[in-house]
Amino acid sequence: MTVLFADVTESTELGESIDVEDLRALLATYYDLAKRVIAAHGASVEKFIGDAVMAVFGTPVAHGDDPDRALSAALELRDLVRREPSLSGRLRIRIGVNTGVVVASREPSAGDFLVTGDPVTVAARLQQTARPWGIACGVRTLRAAGATFKFGPIYSVEVKGKQTPVRAAQLLGRQAAPLRSRTRLIGRDSDLAQLEIVAKRALVERRPMVASVVAPAGTGKTRLLEEFLSRLPAMAPDAVVATAQCLPYGQRLTYWPLRAILFRLARISEDASPQQIRDGIRTWLSSLDLAETPRVAEVLATTIGVGEAEVADGTTIHTAWRSALEAAARGAPLVIVFEDLHWSSDSLLDLVEYVMQPRGDLPLMFVALARPELLDRRPGWGGGRRNYLALSLEPLSNAAVGELVRELIEADAPQFAERVASRADGNPFFAGELVRSVVEQVPSLADVAAVDRTLATLPDTVQATLLARIDLLEPDERRVLQLAAILGRSFRASGIAAIEPVLAHDSEPIIEQLAAKDLVRPAGDDRYTFRHILIREVAYQTMPRAERARLHAAAARWYETRAAGREVELAEIVAYHFREAVSLARSGTAPVPADLTVDAVRWLMRAAEVALASAANVEAVRHLRGAVELAAPAQLPELYERIGDAFASVEAADAYQRALELSRDVGGSADQQLRAIAGMLHVHLRTGGMGGQPPTDAEITRLMTEGTELVQRATDEVATARFLVAQSFYPFWLLRNSGHLPGPADLASAEDRAHRALEVATRTKDVRLQSAALDASGSILSLRGDHRGARELARQRIAMGEALELRERLDAYTVATWYSIYLGDLDEAIRTSAAGLAVVQPGQAPGWTLHLVSWRTLALTLVGRWDEAVEAAERARTLWIESGRTAAGYALHGFFAGLVVAHARRNDTQRERFREPLEEIGTAIGHQGRKHPLEFLSHDPQEPDHYLRYFDQRQPETIELAIAFASDRDKPPPERLLERLRAGERYVSTPLVEAEIARALGLLRRDPAKLAEAIAVFERCGAAPSAARARCERAVLTGDQDELRAGVAILDRLGDARQLARFRVSAV
Repeated sequence: MTVLFADVTESTELGESIDVEDLRALLATYYDLAKRVIAAHGASVEKFIGDAVMAVFGTPVAHGDDPDRALSAALELRDLVRREPSLSGRLRIRIGVNTGVVVASREPSAGDFLVTGDPVTVAARLQQTARPWGIACGVRTLRAAGATFKFGPIYSVEVKGKQTPVRAAQLLGRQAAPLRSRTRLIGRDSDLAQLEIVAKRALVERRPMVASVVAPAGTGKTRLLEEFLSRLPAMAPDAVVATAQCLPYGQRLTYWPLRAILFRLARISEDASPQQIRDGIRTWLSSLDLAETPRVAEVLATTIGVGEAEVADGTTIHTAWRSALEAAARGAPLVIVFEDLHWSSDSLLDLVEYVMQPRGDLPLMFVALARPELLDRRPGWGGGRRNYLALSLEPLSNAAVGELVRELIEADAPQFAERVASRADGNPFFAGELVRSVVEQVPSLADVAAVDRTLATLPDTVQATLLARIDLLEPDERRVLQLAAILGRSFRASGIAAIEPVLAHDSEPIIEQLAAKDLVRPAGDDRYTFRHILIREVAYQTMPRAERARLHAAAARWYETRAAGREVELAEIVAYHFREAVSLARSGTAPVPADLTVDAVRWLMRAAEVALASAANVEAVRHLRGAVELAAPAQLPELYERIGDAFASVEAADAYQRALELSRDVGGSADQQLRAIAGMLHVHLRTGGMGGQPPTDAEITRLMTEGTELVQRATDEVATARFLVAQSFYPFWLLRNSGHLPGPADLASAEDRAHRALEVATRTKDVRLQSAALDASGSILSLRGDHRGARELARQRIAMGEALELRERLDAYTVATWYSIYLGDLDEAIRTSAAGLAVVQPGQAPGWTLHLVSWRTLALTLVGRWDEAVEAAERARTLWIESGRTAAGYALHGFFAGLVVAHARRNDTQRERFREPLEEIGTAIGHQGRKHPLEFLSHDPQEPDHYLRYFDQRQPETIELAIAFASDRDKPPPERLLERLRAGERYVSTPLVEAEIARALGLLRRDPAKLAEAIAVFERCGAAPSAARARCERAVLTGDQDELRAGVAILDRLGDARQLARFRVSAV
């Protein structure tokens, strides 16, 4: 509802300056003006408070445009008070308008509605902030009426009792024309074709036609019209189009829409005086050679309120308008459009129906746009008329909505489009509003939870339209619709009878009445469905919270009785009703039954299990978090542990940490605490926290020590196996985070733990644990330099296929790609990464996909498929953003590879795009020199040691890039540094690292043979850019111009501008 609060400014000073009787007369005039204006806009004065007037739009009867009505009333009230001679300019007012949910109850003794709620308080406060003659509006009112009215900048207002400021804006006036967002017409080709056929018959064949487009709000009537009119000149170049747009308060402005038609045809300015308008009408009619021009001109002028005589009957008006339009059509093809005809007055409807039956063969076409409410008022609309086309726009298909979403966001986002399609139910306007709301409020469309939360907030205009229809239903119809809304989008008559037994015998006949009014539709047996999801949600919001709580509890019990043997099928719906019942009840003052809360938690946990079984992790977490809000302390450790199991990032570690703390608090079992510690270690040691700040070595040691102690008391072998496999990742973590490579004994111990865990996982058929154990064993083999054996274990994980959850599958493909690069098998790395990306859909697991794409970017860079490498780096950047711009240290090599290509090609734009994530991630990590990529490319070094001083020498891919970058500048690291690198305990040999070392030594020693050794490895691995550079370097040493030109040709194909500049002088 929308609240209008108007008050007199400086009323105290006014009272002191004039006689009390004069003041009373002034206020009486003011009150009378307020009552008349507000009543004329379909509302009533709620109360007079001193000098203030409060009115509510939307109760007891809601309209489809209450915010618009309130703002129109505010403007009119202000202007009338300002111009009223009897007020003599002594009484000045200011107004506040706000939209929101209020509580409206009927006062039994007086029969009045009492309205309370936050919007009332805010409207009063907004009024106090307005200047004299100013109108301050809440931002929700602004959004609801922004297409019709103009507003000033949004500002903040402090309101007592509210924690955050209220956003508001000053109303400046009406828009000159409605604001429209033009997009390509989608899903309406057949409707457009029918309009064009009708237009051809009318305008070319001179057979007057009527096209009536009746469809609910938001289905695209106006957009269809716009497209039709844009194509009209190709068919009838001389056609004239005149449009009458009916206003929401058309009952008060009987023929007002006809002004626009008359002004368009007679070419009269909107600012013309009454006399100018009358003169213009006569001039226009005279130019048409219309008989009885003076009389017709006077009638037309009277119709729009500028005549000098009265018209005794409607027939005279009808005849005059039909004669004028027919005469205009004889001069040029004419298209008359009536928009929003459902809002017109009865008199205007009578006139429209009359003039749409022209006489003779004329190039004349009428187009009427209306909502179904028109048919409620005029059931016989268009019936029996010749040359009449009735179009009823059907909801768009999901595919068409998806296309619309892509058009709006200018990107391909299938999952987001699917969510919008399921929510919008084929309504293009609503789909567009959903997209705009989400894009404005959600940083990334891949954030499913944030998208779902935003989609739950519906545009006010759509809600208001449905609320108006529901408000006009009979009480029993409205009650059944509310009960059905409790049950969901689809419902059964038996369900309504179950939650409201008093309606057991009447529910089906009432539902049939609702179906006849196109609010619900039969779906077989005693099942029905809401025609549109918005109908359900608006009906739902019409009930107080306490009533909704009671009905949800009844629905939960009914579904629970039906769930016997069908728990998986109905778990989420039962959980939903129980959770709503408890949550709504808790917001009230009455105590919540304990058994209701217990059942809610139980079913929420069951629903989470069902969601996890279908890989719906986000939904599972949502269920579990709902359970956390309701559960007893003893249940919380298990709930947080399950949340940790469902997550796959730093949130998992937080959940496991919370589970461990709570388990300690309530005296949880050793198994429970061990599972929590195993979960924390798994996140930190295996995945590196997926971008979170890593713990210190001391923290990891403490967790492992505590876990080892718990193993002695644990009875669950799977819990023990999870801890063992997490422990076995410690050497991998230690090397990549502290630079220390454990000795053979430590590696053997870790390998033994992994094997023991794998034995338990295989025996218990725990594929997730089995995959983790294989991964741990592979990491140990890799640390020993057995990358081939490690890759084979990754391939075993890949072979598990769909038995693994998506993130485990992606990790297996990532690790296999990783080890293929270490082996110098670059083509295999590219094939493996492509296969991995084929199993993931856009929006799924962005963090895990980012890891795989980063390795793919590096592989493509190394083989010289640089255009694809840049595309992959761009995809990695998008994934990083979709992941919430996490501190994804595991993706640095991918961004650096993209940066290397941009640097080589001297593409500053791309260079900056890839520098951004490197800088942000490096800053977030900010430990042990891992800002190296940013530092590395920020300037040319003065000392050769610079390259390896800033680079993480623990990672072969980083070492290869560091040495290559140094050699590319003819500043290879000194030999002593290379020897020290090879001799270090942390050194991991790979073909590409060895080749880059050989290349550096060849440059240092000016040794063509050493360069030939490097070239052989590069070519065997398929590293074309490195091979080309090494060939050019050898050619410079040997003076082989043919080899130099061949190398330069490859660099030229790559677009390696920097190396071309280095070698072209020699080539010449």
